[in-house]
Amino acid sequence: MSSKENIQKSIQNGEYTILDKPKSNATWWNNFNRIKDTNDEIINYVQCVRCKQILAYEPKITGSSTLKNHASSCKVTDVSSNNTIENMWTKKDHIPSGIKRLIGDACAKMCSYDMRPYEMVSGKGFELLCHTLIDVGRKISKPIDISSIIPDPTTISRRVQVLAEESRKTFISNLSQHMKNVKMIGVTGDYWKNSFTSDSYFTITLHYHLNGKIESIMLKTIHVTISKTGGSNIKLRGFFFILENTKKLIYDTLSMHGINVDLCHIVFVTDNGSNMVKALECDAHLRCVCHCINLAVQQSIPVCEQLVNTVGSCQSLVTHFKKCELQNKLTTSLKKDVDTRWNSIVEMLNSVDKVYNEILAVLAERKEEHLVDDLDIHLVRDLIILLEPFKNGSEILSAEKESTLHLVLPFVKKFKQVCEINPSDTVPIKQIKRSLLSNIDEKIWLSELHYIATFLCPETKSLSSLSKSERNSVIKSVRNLLKTLGIENHDSMEEPVIYISKKRIKCDAVHDVLKSFNGSLETSSDDDNEPIDEVNDYIKTKISYPKGQSLLQWWQNNSFRFKKLSQLACSLLAIPASSAASERVFSKTGRILEARRQQLSPESLDSLLFLRNF
Repeated sequence: MSSKENIQKSIQNGEYTILDKPKSNATWWNNFNRIKDTNDEIINYVQCVRCKQILAYEPKITGSSTLKNHASSCKVTDVSSNNTIENMWTKKDHIPSGIKRLIGDACAKMCSYDMRPYEMVSGKGFELLCHTLIDVGRKISKPIDISSIIPDPTTISRRVQVLAEESRKTFISNLSQHMKNVKMIGVTGDYWKNSFTSDSYFTITLHYHLNGKIESIMLKTIHVTISKTGGSNIKLRGFFFILENTKKLIYDTLSMHGINVDLCHIVFVTDNGSNMVKALECDAHLRCVCHCINLAVQQSIPVCEQLVNTVGSCQSLVTHFKKCELQNKLTTSLKKDVDTRWNSIVEMLNSVDKVYNEILAVLAERKEEHLVDDLDIHLVRDLIILLEPFKNGSEILSAEKESTLHLVLPFVKKFKQVCEINPSDTVPIKQIKRSLLSNIDEKIWLSELHYIATFLCPETKSLSSLSKSERNSVIKSVRNLLKTLGIENHDSMEEPVIYISKKRIKCDAVHDVLKSFNGSLETSSDDDNEPIDEVNDYIKTKISYPKGQSLLQWWQNNSFRFKKLSQLACSLLAIPASSAASERVFSKTGRILEARRQQLSPESLDSLLFLRNF
């Protein structure tokens, strides 16, 4: 048996582990921690959390009286076991409960008097306001008339535009330096309408690589005016307006931010709208993969009448519960399918399935069981299993701050695997799987850039899911792109800065998809006669890629080894697979262009949105 001194030493050396307090109704146990030895076995000793003394604990021999007595007599101040040096030297402000209550009461009255939402106090802007008011109070240190320092709404409106212009000038100055090391940029764009006035807007967002991270900046939200003189020709006139002006709007916006569109290689990412596709047909244009996935799913359901009836019944059921205010009778609310929102079909089906028994009970009570006559809950559950991977994939591919372009090919393969027909599948599921397979090929547009991006991910660089000729074609495209971007003979590179990712978003799901795509093919060159260059070196080298690590950070960390490829990878992999960044602006404006804020000028709207970047 180890002595108490040896146990104390083993704890200090990290050989023995301190466990959480044992679960017990006895309050005195809160003063002790159990101890685990090097064999992961709990020993017959405990440690006092206050004085750190080691005490013997053998219930059948010593009992618990010694521990009880020590707990009641130990007067040493409790010290947190997870205390750090920073905590030891940083004094935390102690806010009296009375002060907190006063602030809480003031916030409650603000929401009541001014009819503001409760969420108003949770934003970082509100925190900034509070910090500023506290700092001002410290400087003044005497009672003042609060109305004398609160600005007029007109003043705030002017300040928003002034701050936005100041931020824009600073951003343009910084951007000119950033662009020196960027070979390729991504631009997402999206047209949207103010739901209250039907005014049209166009949002332009810039994406580029900076120090191992993706910069995603909303550059401009422009009010678009389309002449309405022509009756039946309005739609046609609108189409040609967008056709002729989309590229000009983008190029003018980039130019005003100091980007030379003639020197910089631009990749556009937009939805599948025919006007956008036509306007950018002569440019490097990728179609938003999430929009394509959504179209593939939406257009596959109508192939089977039973599917249409079941989904339609779910939609009617959700509408009925909302209209009759029956949601409060359910433990979780029902979600409605919205055509313009990705993945909303799956969310609706999931919401119905979770509380289906509760729904039946409510309908039985109201004698409305007929509302589920066409609803096959077993089919609903089969649909959820089938469509869930599409939903998860779409969510991952719509990320804004993580590389996504290299994931398109692996996810397309995953979607096709999900749609493979099994003998146990019901007839409706077989029908929708066939339709999905067809729509995946028809709706999801793949380009050389998708293949190159997949090659530039160490986990999938072998491209084992492709044929030998396809792999060679991709490698040839990589070399051609290096030449196009002027990287081929550019060997100078700044010393790499090593980054360690602190963020691992859904890394398990992404890793599984990449692993599935990569298969079991060994990493090697398909042509032994290929010249010895950086591309072949990358192909043949066995690379350790930590699970969950940021792809851009990996390339940044390995830029000393792959000087040319790292420039290509960092530029290309900063381009998003979807136009979600610009589409999210539409969601944000819903909070800005509320019913009572329809007098907001387009300039003020743009300024408010631009300020959110920083």
